[in-house]
Amino acid sequence: MNEWFAAKIRALRDARGWSQTDLGNEVRLSGSRIAQFERAEDAPPRDITELLDKALGAGGLLVEMRPFLARSWDKKWPEDIDGIEGQATRIQLYTHVIPGYFQTKEYATALLQAGVPFFGGDLDEKVGVRLARRRVIDGPYYPWVRCVLDESALYRAVCPKQVMRDQLVSLLEECHRARVAVQVLPFSANRAVVPGLAWATIWTLADGRTVVYQESMNSGSFVTKPREIALYVNLYDQLHADALSPEESKRFIHRVLEDRYS
Repeated sequence: MNEWFAAKIRALRDARGWSQTDLGNEVRLSGSRIAQFERAEDAPPRDITELLDKALGAGGLLVEMRPFLARSWDKKWPEDIDGIEGQATRIQLYTHVIPGYFQTKEYATALLQAGVPFFGGDLDEKVGVRLARRRVIDGPYYPWVRCVLDESALYRAVCPKQVMRDQLVSLLEECHRARVAVQVLPFSANRAVVPGLAWATIWTLADGRTVVYQESMNSGSFVTKPREIALYVNLYDQLHADALSPEESKRFIHRVLEDRYS
């Protein structure tokens, strides 16, 4: 199917007398990227498929066939995350901000708004996507969520004081859910290896596989090599051991709430 898809792009391009560079210009990509698609070395994500379909006059055919393309785990499209994350039976993460699963609308808006001048995009759409992650922990698989929360997340001024207070109150409520464990990692326990895990989420899927999703500034990719996954798991286990217990963490968050945001 990937080879058919690649050949179709090439045939439609040739029919227009375009070079790969010409087609790339039409869809805001380089000619070398188009060449990858035409050699079936990679497949375009959804938004690029829509642009290719329109530019080549495919009448919706490319868009229709895209869901049937095979892609290796380390090259999954970012929009595939929802489907994969929804299959998780356990989610583990370390973060310097309140986890996306537990963010209030006001907190998420303030956090994402700060990035719009740099990365662009529609703020309302970004907030909607962020809040939709709630469906993962409320979904049919009802996964365990284990979060190591850096102490700095409780103080980082990403929003007004009242919004932060409401967010911490909401977080404490989430901490009482049966399958949620939030552990605060105090400044005194921070290690030099911490930054390497701050942009990663570890998923244990229903079929027993462990997958790591590693985010960068404005993109992400899946880590599937066993040796690399083992490194992430070991790093997380160390932070888990260093952090306060879930009960101690709830008391810690409550103290910060009263001392700083009352």
